[in-house]
Amino acid sequence: MNTIPHPAIRPVSDSVTAAIRWFSEAGLRGLSERGLIEGLARNLAAASVHVDRIGVGSEVLDPVLLSRSYIWRKDVGTEKFRYARQLQRSADWYGSILYWMEQNNIDRIHRKLTAPENDPFPLLVKLRGEAYTDYYARQIKYGAATQMGGNKGSWIGIATRAPNGFSDQDIAIIEAILPAFGLAFLSQTKTRSFARVLSTYLGDRPAQKVLSGQIARGEAEEIEAVVWMSDLQGYTQTTDHMKREGILEFLNAYAEIVADAVYAHGGEVLKFIGDGVLAVFERNSETRTPAESALETAVAVQRAVQRASVARNSESKPTAELVVGLHYGKVLFGNFGSPDRLDFTALGSAVNEASRLVGLAKTLEQTIITSSEFRDHLGEHRGRLVSLGRYVLRSVSGAHHLYTVEPECVLAAPTPAAPP
Repeated sequence: MNTIPHPAIRPVSDSVTAAIRWFSEAGLRGLSERGLIEGLARNLAAASVHVDRIGVGSEVLDPVLLSRSYIWRKDVGTEKFRYARQLQRSADWYGSILYWMEQNNIDRIHRKLTAPENDPFPLLVKLRGEAYTDYYARQIKYGAATQMGGNKGSWIGIATRAPNGFSDQDIAIIEAILPAFGLAFLSQTKTRSFARVLSTYLGDRPAQKVLSGQIARGEAEEIEAVVWMSDLQGYTQTTDHMKREGILEFLNAYAEIVADAVYAHGGEVLKFIGDGVLAVFERNSETRTPAESALETAVAVQRAVQRASVARNSESKPTAELVVGLHYGKVLFGNFGSPDRLDFTALGSAVNEASRLVGLAKTLEQTIITSSEFRDHLGEHRGRLVSLGRYVLRSVSGAHHLYTVEPECVLAAPTPAAPP
């Protein structure tokens, strides 16, 4: 493999200066990764470098993905690819140019594809078969202070079909432009990763609030919403003798059922509390009220739990019933905690009452339980609920009329009922 030092030719031309300025401005205004890569192709063309293919990738700070890459081709445009964390254990990774570069501590390679050589890398074999004549790859390494989640840099591969490949002057121009491109690319990927992490740990709406500047301690807004509280029946007994890996798999399986259903119906998961989930539903539809969306979610969750129980029993995995409490009321939505450790969540009596509903539902052997305030906001769908009677909730004053859903409504497809 032919490795090259920094090129001796260092062009300072109008086209290179214009490209550096362009990437500086693009980075400042937050141009997307796709836009930056297509800008790299245009700026190299303006500098008279014939480019037919550009591949750019980097690791990402993401709970599911390992990395994200983009491939621009002159005759196709830009495609985006996502790679799961399992990639690093695959044959594709061990046969890649990037793996070879990392193992040999090499940050640049330049390979002419016109010579009749046996290429050790599948990518170069593929490019040679597609009439590419030259390939140049570069790792742009980040300093320790700019690394996030193990992302140590970005990787760029540039190929051409020009008959003579890249000249020394072409490589020098590429080298002169790439640092500015790399800085703009780093800015965008870090911004995206930061937003993704906040959304993963806080939820979409809290993340948007934090990113918009609502981070002062005690800063909150009062909202009216359906408060969802759910947890697993018999969690402690089920997991008492399980190994750590089994407990995590068990919790994740049921948390995924709840979260997927909540988001599918327009709700927002605010917090996972042990085996419990706190979520809220606000109006986000012209056709359904938050209460209607929450009830559909509760029914969907129970059906999903039933299906999961069948599948998990067949695999000898532990199962559980999931209990849902639904209440409608006012909650404080914002920053709470100490000056050095804040939490962005929902607080208030409505949250407490939803939690008490779940506790009572277990005593009454119900999987869905709602307050009368929740029922009042169901409109014409109130007929889907049946009365459980009046009960006193712990730490909540007075007796409260509570409701549940007919078991047949959970097992059968939901149909709107006539108003009572």
